[in-house]
Amino acid sequence: MKDLMQMQIFSLHEVTPESAHDQIQALSDFEEGVFRPTTCDTAEPLREKFDPENLSEPVRWLSQPGSWFQFKRLKPYRVEGWIRNHHFQKMWTREHKGGPLLPVVPKFPEPKFLTSWTVRFDWNAIKKPGIEVLKKFLIDMFLVSKSEYGYLTAESDQRAKNFSVVRSESPVSQGEYIVTEEFVGDDPEGGIPGLYWINVFGATYSKWLGQRLKSIPATVQSLDGGSTLIQYCESPEACRSENVIDRQKATIDMLGQNKFFNLEFPNREIESPFK
Repeated sequence: MKDLMQMQIFSLHEVTPESAHDQIQALSDFEEGVFRPTTCDTAEPLREKFDPENLSEPVRWLSQPGSWFQFKRLKPYRVEGWIRNHHFQKMWTREHKGGPLLPVVPKFPEPKFLTSWTVRFDWNAIKKPGIEVLKKFLIDMFLVSKSEYGYLTAESDQRAKNFSVVRSESPVSQGEYIVTEEFVGDDPEGGIPGLYWINVFGATYSKWLGQRLKSIPATVQSLDGGSTLIQYCESPEACRSENVIDRQKATIDMLGQNKFFNLEFPNREIESPFK
């Protein structure tokens, strides 16, 4: 997909069959099905037809630890994405043949954020159904998933703030260097990934960032449950403008640079209420 809009939200809550159903149902029913998937699966290629009257299989997929619910809609505008269950799959082993099954202790702890959404929209979705519908979708899915952090922006904006291209200092052979390309700082467990066109902070983040949120150079809106929405311009087409970037930098200065990831200083220690 070219000219993408991207939405991501992150929840601390573990996926249960009930919460999986609520989230997929909310996606399907939003604004009478304006973003309802036509196909779905656990991985590409998406082979299953999405049936809004029977969500049992998508709910079963998403309820399994480590699994995904992937979805796609092609007309009248293209929407694709996934909901991911980050909970670790339980594993068992035997210390010796014939011995009892014992749980395997993971080498690394589970992530703090156990559920995430990623949705990409064709740029045509800005014109119809329109910006306000996209904004409402972000808010509604943020609330139904009980999320703590999320954003909606142009994909180019997110790449500018979180995509890293690094060349090795020394060549591995004559004139050849190792080039690493990856998204960095985009996991809210390690700190706030950045500020984008529209940002949503849950109750924990909002309380942690404090009263200064009310004074930042942006449109600030209180949401249900103590969450806060921050918007920097009317249209995402202006999200990379000098004015918006300057106001985002001013916001970070006001709230604390040590709370936000900065691509210029990718190894800097970042504060987080979830560490």
